[in-house]
Amino acid sequence: MGPDELEQQRLAFALEQSITASYIGISATVVLALATVTGIGALPAAAWGLLMVTILLLRARTLRRASAQLAQPGGLPRAHRDFALSTALLAFTIGVLPALGFAGMTMELKMVVTVFLCVWCCAAMASLGLTPRLYTLYLVLVLGGLSFGWARSRLPEARYTAVALLLYIVVLRAFSHNFTRRIAEGMAIRAENAALVRQLSAANEAKTRFIMAASHDLRQPLHAISYLGGVLARARDPVDVRNANEALGAAVEGLNKLFSAILDLSRIDSGAVRTHPVSFKVDGLIEQLGSEYRALCVASGRRWECRVESATVLTDPALLERVLRNLLDNAMKHGGNGLVRLEVGTREAEVTITISDDGPGIPEASRARVFDEFYRGNEAGPPGLGLGLSIVRRLADRLGCRITIDFTDARRQCGAAISVHVPRGTQLPEDAAPTLPGRAGGDEEDVSGLAVLVIDDDATVLHATRALLAQWGCRVGTCGRGDALDEVVARLGAPDVALVDYRLDGGLSGLDVVAGVRERHPGMGVVMVTGESDPQVLDQLSEAGLPVLEKPVSPRELRLTLALFKAADG
Repeated sequence: MGPDELEQQRLAFALEQSITASYIGISATVVLALATVTGIGALPAAAWGLLMVTILLLRARTLRRASAQLAQPGGLPRAHRDFALSTALLAFTIGVLPALGFAGMTMELKMVVTVFLCVWCCAAMASLGLTPRLYTLYLVLVLGGLSFGWARSRLPEARYTAVALLLYIVVLRAFSHNFTRRIAEGMAIRAENAALVRQLSAANEAKTRFIMAASHDLRQPLHAISYLGGVLARARDPVDVRNANEALGAAVEGLNKLFSAILDLSRIDSGAVRTHPVSFKVDGLIEQLGSEYRALCVASGRRWECRVESATVLTDPALLERVLRNLLDNAMKHGGNGLVRLEVGTREAEVTITISDDGPGIPEASRARVFDEFYRGNEAGPPGLGLGLSIVRRLADRLGCRITIDFTDARRQCGAAISVHVPRGTQLPEDAAPTLPGRAGGDEEDVSGLAVLVIDDDATVLHATRALLAQWGCRVGTCGRGDALDEVVARLGAPDVALVDYRLDGGLSGLDVVAGVRERHPGMGVVMVTGESDPQVLDQLSEAGLPVLEKPVSPRELRLTLALFKAADG
């Protein structure tokens, strides 16, 4: 909650309390006026009482109007002014009674009026304590008038009473300070709790929308796979088999992309994605992306422009590349059939990387929503997963980068220009080589002859992994239970590498299950294959120094990993 909101709430509370206190004050005024009739006379007491009742009624009406206008533009200063003026007028009128009327009162009546007004000032803390300056003014006018009345008396103890009343102002002001602080803290806590409730409610709604959208999008490829399985079971014509296989491959690829995107969101939100910011020249990354996407644009008949300005950034190179690739893919899919532009510019403390197209653009009303999960606008191009920009936003937040959206052509309001604002890094030497994220090799590495032990508690995964590895020429041993591991290893022989699922049935860890095999075969490599997104688990695997493949694992990624062990054996 901002300072203005907190001040508005504090004043609203003070106004509400003061309106109630005004009506209570009418009864107190009547009692005090009746009590002072014998001291100052019936006519002065009635005149003072009537004036007080009128002021209290007008004050209540004024404060109700101020409270109603408080949330309107300019309402806060006006409410402060009305509150201060009505309170000052009330306090002055109260203080007039003892200041001018004590001369004709008996000692007993003076004591009654003094106690009455001291209690009145103490009770006023509930309505005025949240406005310390105004409360101080109120005390000075009321108790100051009372002190002045005592000082005018010729009694020996009058001066001491006057001084005591002035000290009472200091005491009440000190107590009101603590009162104000406690009330303000309570309001701040209440506002924070209300904000948390709103956030939780919004998060639950977003979670429900996410699950519903994910359920729909997961069902689509599964629906197609189910039908294609039936087609393959009865197909006799080789053309039908080939077409069904191609369609099945496309459905599986779409399903894999969706699962991967959802898992990426989960890993980012859980904190499993760690950033390693370094200062590096962004030129090399931009040139690499330029060469790749220029070829894609040429192949699709589109124009490509790349404007590079030499700049050093401070961020994680691999994650920045992923952000830019997602934005470029988005421009290729939904940016129409014309221009795609990648450009770099520098501004003081940041470097701006902008990816723009000449498609329909993103309307201002939709710019906050395009980063929501599964949001799909009406842009041109094939339908996507609706997760790319959501991943971009999360990664940008982790990297400390800002993302802004504008039109490529502001006058015609068309084309989408999405800019990533990256912190500038320390200046590197002119001859420093551009930093490029690591690149994997091809997918035809020779892994034949490798003895691979596969440990997983899912029979379908074991069957699929065995079939894939056997097709690559590997010797394969599969195990789904820890008590059968020794028998599998005996048949396979000394494994070159073990593909081990982290979480197994019975609460077992893949690390524990494979530990005995590693003792007997210390040369065996171990690759953990897991769908875990818990940062603590991933940290544990990292500390163990083991390579980790995160499910779903593509055949290419698995083959590249196994090729490392084949090269080590060679």
